[in-house]
Amino acid sequence: MLTKSRSKLLLARLVIAIFVIAVVAAGTAAPAVAQDQDEEPIVGYRILDESEAGPFTVQLQISPVAPIVGISRFAVRVRDTATGEDVPDAKVTILGSPAEHGEAQYTLVLNSPVDPTFYLAQLKMETAGVWAIDVGVESELGAGSTIMSAVVSERGRSGSSNLWGQALFGLVSLSFIAGIGWIWYSSKQALKRRDQQRRSK
Repeated sequence: MLTKSRSKLLLARLVIAIFVIAVVAAGTAAPAVAQDQDEEPIVGYRILDESEAGPFTVQLQISPVAPIVGISRFAVRVRDTATGEDVPDAKVTILGSPAEHGEAQYTLVLNSPVDPTFYLAQLKMETAGVWAIDVGVESELGAGSTIMSAVVSERGRSGSSNLWGQALFGLVSLSFIAGIGWIWYSSKQALKRRDQQRRSK
């Protein structure tokens, strides 16, 4: 009985020690996890670049992640470089210019009271190739601008997105062929069993 009591006591102490270690580890890791999540792109977007523009740090995200000719959506995050705080009341503009040919596109980028962190806009990027994306920012802190680049592909040649589409089509086709094969095999087995039953009678 004494041995069993000691074993239970040791087990209880071990469980408590593991629990304390887990709590401390979680508390230590929490700030890092929060920071990582803070730097993650919006779902469906990709972080194109981040750079300083005057007193601001500007992060530009784009959707789709592999831009193709047509409508591309942009999300701009503006932070005070000195403090790291988001700037929710800035005037943000985007000017998209194709490197080779085509018309430049200009738009005002707006945020909403619901989510003032990101300023959202869209541009109609009508030609494939490299586009220069000029982001301008103005607020009480001052003004600044930065230029980033985005590669726009022809429709049907959008890199990974197109590969995923081809892979999905291949899987659907394979499933269809496998289904036909299974039906044929099942029918053949059913006919074989029927013939055996007739012969046994």
